[in-house]
Amino acid sequence: MQVNWDMQFMPFGYKNRDNILSTDQQGNVLVYDACQNQICSMPKLRAGLMENSFPINLGDALYLIERRPDKPHKILPYQPCFQALINGKSPAGPVVDYPGWHWHTLPPPPYVEAPRYKPSCTYKIRSCTVVRNKIWISASGIGTYSFNTDSHEWSYVGSWELPFRGPAKFVPELGRWLGFSTVRENHYLCASDLSISTAEDGTVPTLCCEWKQELDANHDKWQVVTSYLVRVDYGRFCVARLYDVYDDDEPALVRENFAVLTGLEAGLSDIADGGGIQMVKHKSIRLNFDCHQRLHLVS
Repeated sequence: MQVNWDMQFMPFGYKNRDNILSTDQQGNVLVYDACQNQICSMPKLRAGLMENSFPINLGDALYLIERRPDKPHKILPYQPCFQALINGKSPAGPVVDYPGWHWHTLPPPPYVEAPRYKPSCTYKIRSCTVVRNKIWISASGIGTYSFNTDSHEWSYVGSWELPFRGPAKFVPELGRWLGFSTVRENHYLCASDLSISTAEDGTVPTLCCEWKQELDANHDKWQVVTSYLVRVDYGRFCVARLYDVYDDDEPALVRENFAVLTGLEAGLSDIADGGGIQMVKHKSIRLNFDCHQRLHLVS
């Protein structure tokens, strides 16, 4: 019998960024403290492994939302598409009201209640980010919605979509949000100022910077599978990209499977083009995998 030991890893915690949270197929949750070199268990995920979800850190809480959210199931009520790991009172009420870490089921985006909506790739969530105390998501053909983490209420932001693919991160020292471009085959690192979209005039956010030179050295046959951005320190980042190389004789056969980690340093500059951010590329390292393996990273 073949056992699938698929796991996902993600940063966890605002005050201590050295925490790493992991989930497995059964929904078991572990947290590793890199400073203390300790592992502790957390409450089990109600829906098992949410492998198609976006992890979002906000404050000391971790939010997970499915890329293809759906309305609450009539037969399986404990299969939420949006939940959060929060330190506080139990969501079960006063009967078992003990403080600690608990998974809270949150309301899905309002558009899932539309009569013609179906949880498919056509309407899946393409990007997400945090703007102050709110979580923004953009879904194809639907637009952008905002979730208030204080009131647990959704609101409609606009018919436009965020100019990123996947999660974007706000970088305080740059005053910009960093992420990857919406052009799938490129995955260029880019920046945008989403603060202009919080105004009531409905301003649509656009990219102010796009760093194409970061990928100039890559071989034409390297196909980007996915990209991740990790903030290491003040103005310092690591970009992790997973690549596939297909066989020349059998185009459907993956011949190589590897990751490239690249160090970047960013800072504000009066002489930089675009949005005034200067990006310096440092060295890269390559990690080779077995062709039958796939490394799942979450930044």
